[in-house]
This record gives sequence, structure tokens and C-alpha cells, in this order.
Amino acid sequence: MAIVHSRGPRPMAEALNQATPLTRQQRRLLDTLVEMARSVTVVELAEALESHPNTIREHLAVLEESGLVSATTVPSKGRGRPRKVYRTNAGARGAPARHLVGLITAALKAFPDDTAQADGYRWGRTWGEDIAASSVYDGSDGAVEGVTSLMADMGFAPQMIDSNQGCMGLTQCPLLSTGQAVPKGLCEIHQGMLDEVLNREAPDAKAFVEPFAEPNACRLTVNP
Repeated sequence: MAIVHSRGPRPMAEALNQATPLTRQQRRLLDTLVEMARSVTVVELAEALESHPNTIREHLAVLEESGLVSATTVPSKGRGRPRKVYRTNAGARGAPARHLVGLITAALKAFPDDTAQADGYRWGRTWGEDIAASSVYDGSDGAVEGVTSLMADMGFAPQMIDSNQGCMGLTQCPLLSTGQAVPKGLCEIHQGMLDEVLNREAPDAKAFVEPFAEPNACRLTVNP
């Protein structure tokens, strides 16, 4: 397996994490760049944010230094000096996630129909190994809270149905695309991941995923 070296591209998650210490004005500028989803000039940004161009330049310098924004010099459309334009490195809003979901869906479609569920489960177990190794799972408050926090962190938006039974609804799925059929093996990925995480972090606990068992949600039950 290839290792991400320090001299190679940095993981996108690291770049997005750089947004945390930004001021409100800098974050607003970054959000505007994401919404515009194209290369723009300082003047365009100043007009969009109703701010002075010099203020925009100062904020852009901070974002560029953090790796959240890139600057490029392009020829002028008419006479005049080349223009400097800026583009966010975070991608258009939601676009990176959509492309990643598309990649996962394409990979799942490559599974033979008769082994898709087993292959998806095996993928999930491997994913679970990585999660356990990264110490993302925190079971200090018990398996139910640990799984709930993990699923929330992944974007599943868990909502507790019965806290006494450790039963929750997963009201979102980061691996689904609107209007797309659910590929075989997708739900088994989730089950395999949870089985592996709990096997390593809370061996006495068990998790059971029931796809689409609740209105507008999948049901997840954790027996601690």
C-alpha cells in the first residue's frame, strides 16, 4: 500500500481543517469562493462582499498561506496587464463528496452480483481496521455512545430511537447519491466496519444495521 509522503499532496481533510482558526470575515470570504466555484478577481470578491479590495487582499493572503486558496495570473481579456485570480482549493460545495461517492459506487458495481454483499462486508472490515488504528473511536463512555459519536462524525446524523435498547436511526448516508439505486454491498460495508471496530475496541458489544428499516432512516442497534 502506498504511503502519503510529506513531499506529496496533502490530504484534503488537512486543508479543510485549516479553516478552523479563521476569522469570521476570512471564513465568509472562503465560503464565497466555494459558492462562486470559479476563478475570480479581487474586484469581483470586493463587490460580492461589499468590502474594500485591500481588505480582500489581506484576507486572501491568509487563506493562500493556509493552502485553502490558490492564485493564478491570467492574460487580460483586452488590453492591459495580466490579472491575478483566486480559486478555492476546497472544491465547489459538495463536489468532492459527490465525486468520492461516485468512485465508491463505481467500485461496488464492479463486484460480481453473487459476491457483492460478501465483498462489501470485507471492505467494511478493512475500513474498520483503519478506524480502530486511527483512534477515532472513543468508547470511554460505553459502546452505544462510542458508536453514536462515530456515526455522527462520519455524517450519518444518528437520532436515538430507544436509548435503553441502544437503538438509533441513521438519518443520512454519506455514501448515497440522490436518485441513484443502492448498489449491492453498500450496506454491508457499514456492517463490516462496525463489526471490526467493536471487535477491536469493545469485544463484548455487537452492532446490527437494518437498512431502511425506519421511515427515512436505517436502523442501527448497539448491544453493549
